[in-house]
Amino acid sequence: MQMDRGSIPSEKKYLVDALRRHREILRWETILLRSEITSRNLATITGKKAYLKRHDADGDGRSISPQLVEHMSLHKIKEIKPVSLPYLVDNHEEALDLLLHEAHKLAYRIQSLSKEFSATIPLEKLRLFHLLSQECLSISETIATHGSPISSESSEDAEISLFKERRNGWESTWGSPVLRCGSFNDITTLSPMYSTHSAPRVIESSRYITKALQIYSFKIFDLNENLKWPLDVYGVVAARDAVDFNRNLLFSCSRANCQVVTEKDPFLHLTGPSRAIVADEPVDFEVELKIKFGTDQSQDIALISATNHYTSRGDAAFFSGRSCSATLRLETVPRAAQATILSIRVVGGVSLFEFGGRVACSFSTEEYVDPTSEQVVLVESAEKIPEDDGYLTLSRKVVTAGLQGGLQVAIQAYGGSDRPSVSGLLYFPSQYCRVSRRTCLVGGFEVEVTVAWSWFVQDKMEIL
Repeated sequence: MQMDRGSIPSEKKYLVDALRRHREILRWETILLRSEITSRNLATITGKKAYLKRHDADGDGRSISPQLVEHMSLHKIKEIKPVSLPYLVDNHEEALDLLLHEAHKLAYRIQSLSKEFSATIPLEKLRLFHLLSQECLSISETIATHGSPISSESSEDAEISLFKERRNGWESTWGSPVLRCGSFNDITTLSPMYSTHSAPRVIESSRYITKALQIYSFKIFDLNENLKWPLDVYGVVAARDAVDFNRNLLFSCSRANCQVVTEKDPFLHLTGPSRAIVADEPVDFEVELKIKFGTDQSQDIALISATNHYTSRGDAAFFSGRSCSATLRLETVPRAAQATILSIRVVGGVSLFEFGGRVACSFSTEEYVDPTSEQVVLVESAEKIPEDDGYLTLSRKVVTAGLQGGLQVAIQAYGGSDRPSVSGLLYFPSQYCRVSRRTCLVGGFEVEVTVAWSWFVQDKMEIL
């Protein structure tokens, strides 16, 4: 049931205001902590020793900062610009989960700062975080009983407006230079081969065991009756995980190179992720797609603008818009590693894929083909697949594999008028690091596949 924000009981309004300011308080604390470390010269070992020696004598080494006391005053808190209520409770269950998740990560960043500079967080500050967390839980339970505020906007405008609210909410939390997440549109720069060239003993001592997502496909369906297939689609589909909170592009297509999506083939041609998506915490998916009409961009219309706060429940993330619906097929892989398909080469320079073909991979615990398992398509075409000295041009390269098993690579070369279809299969046991290279015969021709293995980064802050 939808409710106007004015229908929230008056005695609970102070709780709503507190939640809308909660994240900003944590951002202040992060800034102040870094400021104190710098001003007290705690960034060096010499500075730390001098500080401890200076303050152990008078016993005030653990006193709470005067700046924090000032900023935590009721007067100062009331001056904080609140996050707009529609952003919080448009979908109250997911939005509240998101807020709690963001508050937790901000507190984690503060602890990371203290670890980075070996600075002790005073007991008063730890108690403050505990109280804020308890209050946030109470606030969440209150707001969860209320629905979305009534909107007078059209459904199309409201859809775009909600996405803008999402952008504003992200920028108000993670856009600060202190948190080092950059701008809303920034793309992740972390490599999928972070630990590829590390010694195994180093990986064993610092490895990060976690679950990660395998992305399979993105399908557009339930098209508005006012639209007709085919569609010239362009835009972005992206994921954000807790590693760096930047966009990890699954699909990115410019207006000049838009994809023709048909009723018979309503799937986007995915090109990502550029690194595996860590799923130990909820992952945010963002969809911004438009339809190209003619030569004038002003005539283009929004196909769908939507988000999904995915909590590793189920094998799909759903998106609903005014013009269509969409589903992202995926899988959560426990105890995972990330694999990068560095190259697929036809040895001898033979044009094996002259009539097209398909190369796909899947995770398996055995060295046999499971016909029911979903596959990640690396490249597929009914026409000749481009090659450079025998090397295939791949659409996707990064996949997720469980450590208790391995990666199957299925290669199929389509046949023509004078050549039958041929296929081959390779199996790579999962690894923490290093590079694997294996070959198989496809129609009598040798095909070589090279895979790089890597562990995960838990947080970008740890490697800066």
